[in-house]
Amino acid sequence: MMSQNGDSSTEQLLIKALTRRDGWYECPKDANGKRLGPLVGYAGRDKQGRQFVGDVYLNAAVLERDPRSLSRLSEKLIIQLRKSFSNEMVFNTTFCGAPMGGLALANYLAYCLGRPYVYPEKKVTAIATEHSREQSQLVFQRHEVREGEQVLIVEDVCNNFSTTEELVSLIESHGGGVIAIMCLANRSLTVRTAYDHKTSQTGGHLIPIFSLWDRPILQYGQDDPEVAEDVAKGNVVWKPKNEWARLMEAMNAHRATA
Repeated sequence: MMSQNGDSSTEQLLIKALTRRDGWYECPKDANGKRLGPLVGYAGRDKQGRQFVGDVYLNAAVLERDPRSLSRLSEKLIIQLRKSFSNEMVFNTTFCGAPMGGLALANYLAYCLGRPYVYPEKKVTAIATEHSREQSQLVFQRHEVREGEQVLIVEDVCNNFSTTEELVSLIESHGGGVIAIMCLANRSLTVRTAYDHKTSQTGGHLIPIFSLWDRPILQYGQDDPEVAEDVAKGNVVWKPKNEWARLMEAMNAHRATA
């Protein structure tokens, strides 16, 4: 079973909700393609452990402060879900929010359908040092998944699916099964309508993906000629949410002079 992802109308609905809350960043450029604002760092990393970078960032966290937008977007996702699954399956599903971006959306979807809501927490396994990042793993502490429980994983923006993979494995280790993945936006370059979860026991199975905004966003290695000059000059915001005001200022300044 494959997902029915968002069309142009749902994409526009999400973009409007994000822009209304200043949650959409697109690096401004001049007529020759020269960047007039900074690149942004993404969570994904190359084989050397360096962050990928790009020109576009969807800050879905802003929607958590906007219940009306979250309500409208949730309704669109529920329509997709009901088109692909029977009512019996929908009403026997537990919604699991992936930390942290999927928590609010999962809670709202569960509320709308009158279904259980759970989420895992991050347990620190090694503290950050001068030469390495903090390491953690997902665990169920406050909530739990029961044997035989059908679970739908909810995220805000899907890309490299590393958290998704860990969460699917965690749910299965508790005896549950993941029937679908739901997100506001799927920006992955390679994982489109379904995610292939591989295990040593089953070899792999496809998990359908539901999203409102289903369009790849280009990301670049730091040595890529498309971005190397900007990276060398330090024209990158590595943690976009931490410097969001700077990104909005850069984009709005270009709008004012365009």
